[in-house]
Amino acid sequence: MDVPPSESFWAAFRSLSKRYHSQGHTESAAKLDAVVDQASKNDAHNPAGALVLFGALVLTFLQQNEWNAAVDVGIIVVDARRALLGPNNPSTMTSMNNLVSAYWGQGRWTDAINLGRQVTEARKKALGEEHPQTMASMSNLAAAYRRQGHWRQAEAQELRLLEIKTRRLGEDDQSTLTSMGSLATTYSHMGRYDDAERLETRVVERSTRVLGDHHPSTLTWKSNLATTYREQGRLDEAEKLESEVLDARIDIHGPQHPLTLTSMANLASMYRDLGRLEEAEHLETQVVETCKEKLGEQHPQTLVSMVNLASTYRGQDRFEEAARLGGRAVATMKSRLGDQSPLTLTAMADLALTYQGQGHTDGAEALTAQVLRLMQKNLGPLHPHTLTAMANLGAIYQSQGRWDEAETLAEETVRGREKVLGKTHPDTQASMEDLVRICRVLAADQTTGVRPPHHS
Repeated sequence: MDVPPSESFWAAFRSLSKRYHSQGHTESAAKLDAVVDQASKNDAHNPAGALVLFGALVLTFLQQNEWNAAVDVGIIVVDARRALLGPNNPSTMTSMNNLVSAYWGQGRWTDAINLGRQVTEARKKALGEEHPQTMASMSNLAAAYRRQGHWRQAEAQELRLLEIKTRRLGEDDQSTLTSMGSLATTYSHMGRYDDAERLETRVVERSTRVLGDHHPSTLTWKSNLATTYREQGRLDEAEKLESEVLDARIDIHGPQHPLTLTSMANLASMYRDLGRLEEAEHLETQVVETCKEKLGEQHPQTLVSMVNLASTYRGQDRFEEAARLGGRAVATMKSRLGDQSPLTLTAMADLALTYQGQGHTDGAEALTAQVLRLMQKNLGPLHPHTLTAMANLGAIYQSQGRWDEAETLAEETVRGREKVLGKTHPDTQASMEDLVRICRVLAADQTTGVRPPHHS
């Protein structure tokens, strides 16, 4: 005999409460117990009314970045509403959209995409594409696409959202600015840094005027612009802007808030690029420890912070520590995100640099060649990260005395970087200097028949 949906979800919530208590998740358990008690008193015979209270609890968990609890409760609410109200009921679709947000927060981007597609299509049919709830679903889906590295799909969603919002709400509306900022972030991921900067500058200017200099949204877009400056090689501007954002976020949110941690990680990367390795290590150590405590060691944000710290260790010639930490992060990323995720590929490329620093040239070559093939396939041959992997492989060939192969890669890297980044970008300049050095070696070889040793 089937269990009625109302009895089933009550049992599920009570079972979840027991699990939280047994695992020591006392704060989540207390919040859940309070809602169970309230719903039992007021809506014991009204399952739809009880689910309103549990749906509100999901929102509370989302607002407090308690992603695991939001997913646990959200799944029960979605299943119960599907059974009670049907899959196309507005309340069901709302709970599905909230679950998409929770999956995104957990770093379960494939699950977020699969469910996000369902709710977006259902809302388009039931409400129309320009309904606010439909647009909210499209925005969540675009964010999941972007995190998973499906940048073309993200761009398509965000362009459509920006067109609708600009027409209906105006350019200065906060929702329009959010879509403009999201599109800029996607452009940055795609390596279209000039397009990203152009949009981000407009968003920051308008947000500062409309919302204020220290509004959380303004700070987010300033942080994104600082990251774009870094990718453009404008490190001093990047460091100055991100420092301002970090100070403001500590004042507003405190030192352990996810947005504060994002700014700390960004600023640490800028310090590393500037050669300020002790300052980078100090910030990155804090980020890793807090992410492990708040998100868990397998969360993508934690794993990225581990890779960043490993990169700083390598810069300090602490190769064993770098290999240990980076290797652990890569292994977990492969199992959690897959070996074709942009985050995994970046981490693999970084680990290969550590192998090279350790003198494990064969391992470095094999891993870098694998990364280059996968980046060419998944990111495209002219993506800046692909070109970096190409430059890294060329450097390995130089260390092996394979100058002809190094020259071929160096020429391709220069052409690609001139096209994508411009001739004045520091990475382009470095590639040009590299190519000149290789040409000198080959010229010396033709003159004397003896090639000089490579100097790294």
